[in-house]
Amino acid sequence: MNGNWLCIDTTGDILGVAVLSADGALLADLEQTAPRLHSSLLVPAIAEVLRLAGLAQEAIGQIAVNRGPGSYTGIRIGLAAAEAMGYALGIDVCGVPGLWASAASRSLEGLYAPALDARREDAFCALYEVPGRGLPLERLGPAMRPMRDFLDECRTLGQPVEVMGDAVDRHGEILRGYPFVRIGPSQMGAARLGRFAMRAREEALDDALSTAALYLRPPAAAAQRLDG
Repeated sequence: MNGNWLCIDTTGDILGVAVLSADGALLADLEQTAPRLHSSLLVPAIAEVLRLAGLAQEAIGQIAVNRGPGSYTGIRIGLAAAEAMGYALGIDVCGVPGLWASAASRSLEGLYAPALDARREDAFCALYEVPGRGLPLERLGPAMRPMRDFLDECRTLGQPVEVMGDAVDRHGEILRGYPFVRIGPSQMGAARLGRFAMRAREEALDDALSTAALYLRPPAAAAQRLDG
């Protein structure tokens, strides 16, 4: 089986697609700001990133796709496209937990809090400890929380925490009110998904690569029914 990876992230406003070689080298990537347009832009984006990498579809051996949390519709679009392409090509599809993969992309030891904007005062967030080797260890599990409540939980640990992800832009004023917080990158890139999948396979954590969607909240229509 060919070792190249196609990486797909449709969980936020930015559509990300990347291609990695078997050793994790980035061959091509593409990002587009496309709120609510992922369904129409994803297939052309995949074609373009393969063109940039100089590869045909048949040169892809595995697909890594962000299975959440994030936009309910975005998660569904990414998983559906990855599974359809995987079936057509007869290749494996790895659903990657996006927050964990973001923490795993950081190279220095410490505490990292990937956080995605969930609208209003909320964020999809988790806290991980990045050790000297191996994948990050979960300290606070993924959940949708008010950002202030999450930071108050992090403060009890008495250590610096790097917050990263698109919630950095949305909740920057709140973050700056907590002296122990370091501001990390707001966009993490799709390539982290494939690199996480490679590491998870090396450590025999196949359960981490399920294609079960990780929504953390019901879709808007369901939420309205529950409220009403």
